[in-house]
Amino acid sequence: MTNVELRKPYKISDLIELVTKDYWAVNQDGINSNHQCPDTGIYDLYIYTNNFEDLIVEDLICYLEEPPEITDEDEEVFPEFVVKEGLTLLYSGENFESVIEVAFDQKHQPSMQEFVDSLNHYREYDSYLDF
Repeated sequence: MTNVELRKPYKISDLIELVTKDYWAVNQDGINSNHQCPDTGIYDLYIYTNNFEDLIVEDLICYLEEPPEITDEDEEVFPEFVVKEGLTLLYSGENFESVIEVAFDQKHQPSMQEFVDSLNHYREYDSYLDF
């Protein structure tokens, strides 16, 4: 497991590289479904940013932090760091890794731009990009 750090600035391309680096070492059976990203620690975290406009770009700065707590009234209470820094939610780690996995299910070696395009497509349409 790669030890990611909370509240450390990462480029989105750095996070993509973390979850794709050893992908085929973990999933040795080639292209098909039911693959999983290597255990990096991102899956259970949330990805936040303060520079997000319309599209994710490779150098978008992001932070990993705990997910929001849900109150009894179904309200989200975001971690103190997220509120203090004025960050917004970009992706749950689970959804982020899911988008990466689907890209790999369709193409053996997607490019960085294809991963970024896949993340943008999922944010806009709530569906996976077909290659």
